This record gives sequence, structure tokens and C-alpha cells, in this order.
Amino acid sequence: MLIRRCFESPAGLTTVDLEPVRAVSGDSALTWTLVIGAFHYINRIADLLHVDSEFLPEPLLRFPMLRRAGVFLGSKLLASMDLTNRRFEDSFESACRKMAPVFLRASGREPRDDLEPLRARPQLVEVLRHSLEERDERSLLSRQECARVHALVEQALPRGIDEAEGFHPRPQDPVEAFIFVGTRYPARTTPAMIAALAAAGYDDLRILDLAHAIADANQWARVHRLLGLPRDILTPA
Repeated sequence: MLIRRCFESPAGLTTVDLEPVRAVSGDSALTWTLVIGAFHYINRIADLLHVDSEFLPEPLLRFPMLRRAGVFLGSKLLASMDLTNRRFEDSFESACRKMAPVFLRASGREPRDDLEPLRARPQLVEVLRHSLEERDERSLLSRQECARVHALVEQALPRGIDEAEGFHPRPQDPVEAFIFVGTRYPARTTPAMIAALAAAGYDDLRILDLAHAIADANQWARVHRLLGLPRDILTPA
């Protein structure tokens, strides 16, 4: 139910929507919220940039031997990775101290008690810190551009199934159209929309960072509502 609501009507999410999960899993519900947000992020990156979900190019998938080889190589790659959960050693207070200077640079104010809802899972504070560092220190988009993305994502967030599906007028501006489709139904992004961004002066790296900003804003729009965090923690001023 929570996953469906995050898709159909994320604009109306509140902490009440997380209560059934919390009743079953306790404070682990905080981590599940981040997992849901991460899928909204990853899937949007894949859809917006047309990342192929298959190991092999589509024309080669009709050959059973090659399909099996692709599965074999993919499994070998995953087997070589260390997927063990990392033990988080920091306390909530320590994680907040590390977050404070990053938060101050990003928002111009101290975090105060904004992070208190995460006390039971201080590793989530670290996740937010890394998100701020990624946006403010490595993105090619200016803070004003990131703020525009977040504002337009908030406007486009579905308030019901009729807005999460169906067809709706797209903005004429290529950046606004990319944000709108990337929020409502990212799988409908077309090569023509990417070409329109290029024609508007966006090179490949800026298109990549724009897709990241859209995905990040969609992730955060759901996470902050479910966890009861102030919206401006990760929303550029």
C-alpha cells in the first residue's frame, strides 16, 4: 500500500502513511522509507537517460546462448562485489556534528532539531550529508537551477492516479518538460526531449546532472514527507 501511494499520490504523503510499516518493523520503517526513495531515484535515472536494463543489446537477446552468457557474466560480476551491510559506528550526535557544516553551507542556517526524526537511525543522517555534498560540490548545475528543479518537481508531483497516469499537457520549455515528464511518468522520456535539451545548450554532462537533480528531488519529496523532516533540508534556497 505504501509503495502504491508513493507512486499514485506522493504529494499527499504524511508520516501517517508510514505508521503501518512502523507497526510491523519498528524503527526499521525509517530505513524502508529510504529504500523506497532510492528506487524512485534509480528508476528515474534509468528512464530519463534511457539506460538499458539488459546486459546485452536488444538485437542479441533473441539468441538463447547469448542470453545465458549475459546472465552468467552478470552473476559473476555481482558475486565479486562485497554487498555486506556496513556497520554504522557513529552516534546520532556524532552524525549530526558531521552534517552541521555541510548543512550550513547548503542552507545558510544551523540544522537545529531538524534531524531529530532520524535519531533511531543515525546512518540516515550520513546519507543526507552525502546527498548535500553531491549536489553542492560536484553538480554542474547552479544552486538556482537546482532550486528550480525542486520547485517544479513539487508542482508536478501526482496528487492522484489520474495525474500519475494518462496524458497531460507538457510545458513548452525543454527543461520544464524534462522535469514534468521525469516526475509524472519518466518512462515516457523520448530521445527528442534529450535533443531539445541539447539544442537549449545542455551538453551531455549537464543533462546527466539535470537527470540526477530530478531523480534526487523526487526521492526527497517522498522521504521528507514520510519521515516528517523539514522540506528545506535538501531543497536549495
